[in-house]
Amino acid sequence: MQKGTVMKFTAIVTACLVAGTVMTTGPAQAELTAPPALSPVPKLQSDPKSEVQELLRQISELDDRWDGLSPAERNQRIAGLQQQVTVVDRDTRNLPPEQQPEVEAMLGVAVVRLADILRKEQTPPTSPCIFPLCLPGL
Repeated sequence: MQKGTVMKFTAIVTACLVAGTVMTTGPAQAELTAPPALSPVPKLQSDPKSEVQELLRQISELDDRWDGLSPAERNQRIAGLQQQVTVVDRDTRNLPPEQQPEVEAMLGVAVVRLADILRKEQTPPTSPCIFPLCLPGL
């Protein structure tokens, strides 16, 4: 992929993630009497490749612990991960050109995995079918 294509892809996916969070957090936040206390986002390494690896680890951890978290905890973690994606994306732009493709590819994997988690949030297994998303094979 060309650099411009990867950046456009990353920008589009990030915009979709932000839009998805707004759609999923709206009703959940309305039910809360007080906003949850945000935990500080862990300080990431200055190496973008290490940052992406840490981001992937945290996304896997969220996916593994998903069923044991409350909706507020899920939303809080998703928001933190989205912030990290933005920071890592910005850091990736400062890499030497020969290092960018590998790190951008890893970041793309992280964004796709985070999008899969957002999909879980939007249509939990106990929710009714939302046509046409519940059709077999989709």
